[in-house]
This record gives sequence, structure tokens and C-alpha cells, in this order.
Amino acid sequence: MFHPLNKFLPFSLKKAKIEKQVEATMACQKFDQIIQNIWDDKILDQMKAISLKDRVLTVAILSSVLASELRLRQEEIIKKINIKLKKTAVERLRFLI
Repeated sequence: MFHPLNKFLPFSLKKAKIEKQVEATMACQKFDQIIQNIWDDKILDQMKAISLKDRVLTVAILSSVLASELRLRQEEIIKKINIKLKKTAVERLRFLI
């Protein structure tokens, strides 16, 4: 009898105590994918999601102009990240300029 892997994975992550680290990494990757879809690769080189802690995704960014643009799109980006992760992993963005 076979069981789908997705039934065991969440339990295994909790057991190994790496559930939050995996969620943080996935949130950072989803941010990068969303930004790449919104803008081109040149913009992606100027910003990078670096951590997720207490549902706050920290983004390192080289330009205050880009930070302003991200602030305007913050709700849209957060919504897309959470949809892709199928949970409310991110509630707000924090920018390091």
C-alpha cells in the first residue's frame, strides 16, 4: 500500500524542527519569483528577500526608489506569496536599504 509523500512531509519537518526554516526559504523564493514576473531580471539583481521572522519578510534593496515602488505593491506581493504557499506565512514586508 502506497501513501502520498505530501502526507508525511509536514510531520517530518516538524519532527526535525526545521518547519520554520523551510517556510522561510520558500517565502524568499516565492518573493523572488513574483518580483521577476512583475519586473525584469535587472531589478531582481537590486533586491533580495533575505529572511522571514514573525511573518515579516525582510528584503534587502539597493534603491530607495525601488523600496517605494515595492511599498505600493506590498499587499499584492504578500497576497501572491501566501497564495503560492497556501498559508498566511507573510503579513508584511520590511526593507533594508
